[in-house]
Amino acid sequence: MQQHLKDIKTRVGLLVLLCFVQTAFGQVPNKASIWGKVSSPAGEGLAGVTVVLKDTRTGTTTDTQGQFRLTGLLPGTYVLQVSFLGFETQEKALLLEAAQEAELNIRLQEKAFEVQGVEVIGKSATTQVNEQAYAVTAISTKELQNSTSDAKEVLNRVSGVRVSEEGGLGSDFSFSLNGFSGDQVKFFLDGIPMGSFGSSLSLSDIPVNTIERIEVYKGVVPVWLGTDALGGAVNIVTNKKNNFLDASYAVGSFNTHRLSLNGAHTNPTTGFTFRGNVNYNYSDNNYKVWVPIKEGGNVIDSAEVERFHDRYRSANIKLETGFINRKYADNLLLGLMASGNDQQVQTGTTMGSVYGGITRNSRSMVPTLKYSKENLLVDGLNVSLFSSYSKTESEIVDTLRGVTYNWFGEATYTPGSKNAEGPSKIPTFTTLYDDELSSQFNAGYTISPKHALSFNYALTYFHRRAFDAENPEKIQNRFPNSLNKQVLGLAYKFDPSEKWSATLFSKLYFLQAKTSKEYDFGTDTRRVDAFESNKESFGYGVATSYFLLPQLQLKASYEHTYRMPWASEIFGDGLFVLPNPELGPEQSDNLNAGAAYSFSLQQDHQFMLESSFIYREAKDLIYQVVSGSPETFYNNLSKTRTLGVEGSLKYRWKERLHMGGGLTFQDITDQADSVYSLYSGYQRNFQKGYRLPNTPYLFANANAGLTFKNFLAKGAVWNMNYYYFFSEQYFLSWAKLGSQDSKKIIPTQSSHNLEISCSLNEGKYNLSAEVRNLTDARLYDKYYLQKPGRAFYLKLRYVL
Repeated sequence: MQQHLKDIKTRVGLLVLLCFVQTAFGQVPNKASIWGKVSSPAGEGLAGVTVVLKDTRTGTTTDTQGQFRLTGLLPGTYVLQVSFLGFETQEKALLLEAAQEAELNIRLQEKAFEVQGVEVIGKSATTQVNEQAYAVTAISTKELQNSTSDAKEVLNRVSGVRVSEEGGLGSDFSFSLNGFSGDQVKFFLDGIPMGSFGSSLSLSDIPVNTIERIEVYKGVVPVWLGTDALGGAVNIVTNKKNNFLDASYAVGSFNTHRLSLNGAHTNPTTGFTFRGNVNYNYSDNNYKVWVPIKEGGNVIDSAEVERFHDRYRSANIKLETGFINRKYADNLLLGLMASGNDQQVQTGTTMGSVYGGITRNSRSMVPTLKYSKENLLVDGLNVSLFSSYSKTESEIVDTLRGVTYNWFGEATYTPGSKNAEGPSKIPTFTTLYDDELSSQFNAGYTISPKHALSFNYALTYFHRRAFDAENPEKIQNRFPNSLNKQVLGLAYKFDPSEKWSATLFSKLYFLQAKTSKEYDFGTDTRRVDAFESNKESFGYGVATSYFLLPQLQLKASYEHTYRMPWASEIFGDGLFVLPNPELGPEQSDNLNAGAAYSFSLQQDHQFMLESSFIYREAKDLIYQVVSGSPETFYNNLSKTRTLGVEGSLKYRWKERLHMGGGLTFQDITDQADSVYSLYSGYQRNFQKGYRLPNTPYLFANANAGLTFKNFLAKGAVWNMNYYYFFSEQYFLSWAKLGSQDSKKIIPTQSSHNLEISCSLNEGKYNLSAEVRNLTDARLYDKYYLQKPGRAFYLKLRYVL
């Protein structure tokens, strides 16, 4: 690890030096230039804005981030005109000197006007994403930048989304989107699969002030993401500003510390850019939990105790350098990501067991390459390529022998015992060496304003080698585990009119997995031997939208899709998740239908209503089997059905008050007539018609916020926000099992969060305070694992 850090420091130094060299020698003698960003009133970059110098032939349009650049200008006086449909045209008088680089950032004001009875308003990047034919929700994080939230917490406020956590900061969590969870929902960072970055970078490690917006695709996923997602995808779009510095530090309960540093420098003349971000997270997670007290295996009492072995810390650094806005490339960037974490393990899959010596950690190094170019060789041809190679080393340590801990942190020693703490009772010091190659190629061609084609090819190759220092001769570790997954996608987009858009698409899936398997269990010929499986599938679908009115959009999408099992599901995690080499792909027919309606009353009162209906027929659904054991594994459920509905309402009064909320109901039931057992063959399925266990079916969220400007100080902006979460009780295991009194349930959940923030000097200095779980309620999520009680946080943020 020290060698890795030395390499990182060396590379950072070289990149910074190169940045200064480019800045010093990359100027055009005597010629001036103008560059900057055009944004909406909310601060989001506007694409396609016309930027011209009046009475000259010099002009351009802004890119997808709202950036523009005019170069090669003679010294003199100019008038810069900025215009965009739906916004007030602005003009700026400029006096340019020789070799001057003038930065000009412009915020346009919306303009509403009637064109043959149709009201036209300007649209931000977030609005443009929401108006795609797909069932998608885009969330701008501009108003959340000063909060202590991370990507996980922002997503938990979206209708149809439920994030079930196993504990505090850094704990494992399950992400559910309209009933689909786990790897059925894929995650991307700027369109790049997050699985390529290793286990030490997750949603909880990404602070909100590094994010520009989050796009949540519900059901049908666009071809350009190049994925085999079954039920949806999440794309986190990070800050793309060319020149900025954003630093924050947050401190809170349970000795929690979170540091974030983000920045970029771009030479407007040469296009050379250097950007990066650094994040650090730490928490003792020593919050109090209500637990059963056992004696001799029997529960004799209950008590509130403090978690004593749950520390988490992580750090990641991401650096990129290259060129942007060049003739040969819009983006040509080489990057390096390094991340690491270590975590103490307090419990197993449930709180029935408590540990005091088990730990796990992970370290990753990921070089990356990004390339994109619009209008390559010919107008209308856009291409992009991303490739990464990840090397991850993870350790699972369970080496204490003859030691048993209770919830008071007291250790009991058993002389002569060689049993470890973990569920298998076999000591382990396992190191997993994971190598992963990931590459995505996209090509799109606009045939005409009404017709376009797009193609995607995604390749993922994963290889794992394992070694157990406590059991060097472990048979399973003699067989390498590898997985080769390829997805090809082709889409045709047809826009008959400005109101109507439709996309037809198809996908091919290929999977090859090599691992080991235990044969002839319970016989004299019982053995472990090599196992290989090959799968291929074909999917297809359509997505369409129609504006019935300028403010009323109707959407519908259908997809017959497949999702190949991933490495962690087939190979396990070496501790609590057992392997299942015979795990097969899952398939689903997904239907979404919805509507979005926005309107204003007296201009100051703005309303936004959204609702959608979800229907899923899934076969061989991959789900996590929950039992009383600390261990779990993934298996196929032959047939399930999901019927659901979700809705949300948002209201805004001027720039002072905003309110909103969302409600989701999802009825996910087992529909198989029979199930197969290795011991008894096919038999009647007694769970038919019952809801899937350990999965919320009714949940909601609400929020309200106030904004005050120039309060106590000139230019100050104060924000107060309130968040509410609710989840109805649901069963931990199948509802058919056990008597009414003995059924295990996860109780009804309600929580309240409050935050207040202040920005000074046009957002340069920021301070915020937050209290989570205001009522100190006992909150539980999956597996009946208790989450933190009332917690306080303070955040300082500086923006340049």
